[in-house]
Amino acid sequence: MSPDFSRKVLVINQYYYPDLAATGQIAAEICSSLAERGMDVHVVTAQPCYMESSPEAPLFEVIDGVHVHRVAMGRFRGRKKMRVRVAGYFRFMWDAWCIARKLVRTNKPDVVLTFSNPPFVGLIGARLSRKYKLKFTYVLHDIHPDILVVTRWANISHMLVHLWESMNRRIFKAAHTIVVLGDGMKGTLVDKKGVSPDKVKIIPLWARPELTPLSHNQSIRNELNIADGELLLLYSGNMGVMHHLDPILDAASLLKDEPVRFLFVGDGVRRNDLVKRVEEESLSNVSFLPFQPIERFIQLVAASDACLVALMPGMEGLAVPSRSYTFLSAGRPLITIMAPEADIARLITENECGWNATSGQDLAKLIRKLLVNRHELVDRGVKARDLYENRFKKERIIESFTEVLLEK
Repeated sequence: MSPDFSRKVLVINQYYYPDLAATGQIAAEICSSLAERGMDVHVVTAQPCYMESSPEAPLFEVIDGVHVHRVAMGRFRGRKKMRVRVAGYFRFMWDAWCIARKLVRTNKPDVVLTFSNPPFVGLIGARLSRKYKLKFTYVLHDIHPDILVVTRWANISHMLVHLWESMNRRIFKAAHTIVVLGDGMKGTLVDKKGVSPDKVKIIPLWARPELTPLSHNQSIRNELNIADGELLLLYSGNMGVMHHLDPILDAASLLKDEPVRFLFVGDGVRRNDLVKRVEEESLSNVSFLPFQPIERFIQLVAASDACLVALMPGMEGLAVPSRSYTFLSAGRPLITIMAPEADIARLITENECGWNATSGQDLAKLIRKLLVNRHELVDRGVKARDLYENRFKKERIIESFTEVLLEK
């Protein structure tokens, strides 16, 4: 018997295409793929508001077969001012609840699926599930408030942590399925949050963008003044409190006289501190670029010999660095800087498509070995692409979501 793809799905998340937020882009790709499979998909989201300059979008439209219902956000746009962001959260939550409740009554969905923007949007899914006897799937890409507590990024009070944890417990209890990105996150929910292991499904992300194996881009290397025989190690992505980036600069300091260049591409709250340290220590082997257009980013990946992925100790059970999959899809070996038990570190070492280092000294020692044995970079790059083909291609991941939503 063929699967029943006629199910009706209601998706709720503050961000959705054309907004720039990663969860919104991911949600849009999942929803459009579900619609292609014949599911009736309705999305409750906000008008684009991730940036103050976010583009306007209609309150209702159909995109790739997905019915998109938007909450008007007015002046509550952008994330730089915390009070604006929080006020926007509450505005979205109330209006999204009203729209979602109306859609449940008129469209009668089989499943409600929420992501975690804002972090407590799952409360809407939990309420709809209980009130209307709907199956509720909760997609959790980062575990909060744990990340804020561990990183000490915000001066978050014990009372707020307690309230947040209480809301999480309500969401976890109501959800029929909780989707997380890796074993570490599942372990946190099961061992520390009391969630049944049968309720938690691991569905990793696919590469965004999803690349094909790339040959070296010599023109970009020339443009960056990368000399013949010099290794180019690329870090591209967010430079935030979750990312263990200081060991990279420690290694750069130890390798000043070696033919190695480190290139940081992106932005984040740690970027200015990193730039300042590079200037103070005169690390001429380290360069910075802002976020690049997609074609330029692909060229930089093609110019690199290996790609760096970093995660702060203590984060391995709370998040998974998703940019890893893009580098794997490009056939680039990974060098991870994180705890050895982190999902990505275990993935690349067990499948011999990269290496893990836990300190700047470890990283410098590894790079010196690679300078002598450069064939390992090529060999592990091939294995990286094979791993991606076999486990992480987009159609495989979407199929996993489809199976979860079709479960009775």
